[in-house]
Amino acid sequence: MAGELRFPRVNSVIISGRLTRETELRYTSSGTAVTKLPIAFDRSYKRGGEWIQETSYMDVVVWDKLAERCAEELDKGSAVLVEGYLKTHTYQDKNNQNRKVTEIVAFKVNFLEKSPNSGTADVHSAKPDSNEPESNITDDDVPF
Repeated sequence: MAGELRFPRVNSVIISGRLTRETELRYTSSGTAVTKLPIAFDRSYKRGGEWIQETSYMDVVVWDKLAERCAEELDKGSAVLVEGYLKTHTYQDKNNQNRKVTEIVAFKVNFLEKSPNSGTADVHSAKPDSNEPESNITDDDVPF
């Protein structure tokens, strides 16, 4: 097919930031744990010799055991590094207006500060059961 444009389909997000409020653990009707991590993250850039800091906000959705661990160990203000993908869904609000929401669905959450509920590591990873090996992250691996 000579005229067909082919390109890789990539949907991958990595952000670091702080939770803007407490986590709220819920369960679906089938018993699956889910929580949202409302995260604020920054970007700095230079405009006309002056540094500008821009803050953005995004909800991160976390499922299963990872959701339970995040709800146990994270509080408002906790610093995290999240890996996941973007997902958009629509719903109707109370006024029957269609609304569109884009969220990050996390498959890995790194806790960037020592948690008062967990005295083990300064930086540790919470991730769902998978075939991927768990990486040993140290302070030197954190990109800031």
